[in-house]
Amino acid sequence: MHALYLIWAAALSTVSAGCYSPEPASQICYHAPNATPQNIQMADLEAAARNLRNYQKAQLRHNKSPFWKMQASDADDCAEWRAMERNTVWVLVKHVGEGNAAVTFEDIANTLVGGAQSLTSCGTDGGQMGVRTDDGSALYQLPEFRDGGYTNRGLLVKVVHKP
Repeated sequence: MHALYLIWAAALSTVSAGCYSPEPASQICYHAPNATPQNIQMADLEAAARNLRNYQKAQLRHNKSPFWKMQASDADDCAEWRAMERNTVWVLVKHVGEGNAAVTFEDIANTLVGGAQSLTSCGTDGGQMGVRTDDGSALYQLPEFRDGGYTNRGLLVKVVHKP
């Protein structure tokens, strides 16, 4: 229940940061030149990913949407929306594409914690990258996604230290 509240509360808040046009989908760890290491706790990142997965499962059990959605019209001024927080970690999602985008909460979680090609490889420094989508997921065949005019491209996930 706590995880559901966090997602609900997080979805209502936004954070704006520096905007780069275009912002690349490739992985950038915040130990790179001109970046600021975030000093996050890896256990917090793993817990945030677990909460996102649990949230998607709960949504599906209650016949609700398994998607994180961002409308292109809401992406003005480089807005970054908080998808999850856990102790030292904020997980932000930023719309950088042209159209309306939606990805599963599981895909956000796998972008955070999903092997060598995930943000866990940035370690405690944090980082950012395009959401790694499971294009074979049956969820992307749901009418909500297919008929809703969404793409599963054009969203970045950022892991930063909670202020």
